[in-house]
Amino acid sequence: MSRTSPQQQLPLPTLRLVVNGIPTTYLLEDPGTGPHAASLPDGVVYDLRIHAAWVLARQGHRTSWLATHLGLPRPVARAIVTTARPTPGPPRLPADRAFGLNYFSPWGG
Repeated sequence: MSRTSPQQQLPLPTLRLVVNGIPTTYLLEDPGTGPHAASLPDGVVYDLRIHAAWVLARQGHRTSWLATHLGLPRPVARAIVTTARPTPGPPRLPADRAFGLNYFSPWGG
């Protein structure tokens, strides 16, 4: 058994944006540092502001907030927010119904 096993390289998300009039493909996740850092493909740029916007958009920040606080053009912030939105999954039941819990109410409700 080898003490050092190669880590599986997972594809990192990218987004094509036009910032300052230049269309560029930006890496949305941190490529990491050290010996296991992901190498950037040709033409892909890592920008800390774009990464911060991606993280904050995934936490629920809106386009206007990102544009104001990170100094991004609104179309760029909008594209990041749209990309960061989770895809809708199946409808969720309230936890009580999901686990089959019923409560007795003397008032019938």
